[in-house]
Amino acid sequence: MKNSIFAAVFATALFATSAALAADKEVTLVGAGQCAKCSLGVTKECQTALVVKQDGKDETYFLAANDVSEKFHDNVCTDVKQIKVTGVVATVDGKKVITASHIDLVKG
Repeated sequence: MKNSIFAAVFATALFATSAALAADKEVTLVGAGQCAKCSLGVTKECQTALVVKQDGKDETYFLAANDVSEKFHDNVCTDVKQIKVTGVVATVDGKKVITASHIDLVKG
């Protein structure tokens, strides 16, 4: 009986860990990079935002403040440019937020 209880606890812990890791999986999104304040007018301070077409409608992702997004912001503060963002997506206060690990301008 002890072995079956241990096995059940271990399986539950393993499932919970794998579910948490799956939630933190990086994705790559491509869309219109722009300033959430200067271009979109939805924040009080400058913040990079990415507008992506999904299922026929625009979906806005706000980039979380980190070194990657802050160093890149000048590229899109006053000009909308196509960008590719790789990072982890989460929903914070009802908004989609991506914590970027890498951002590139899309050429062409």
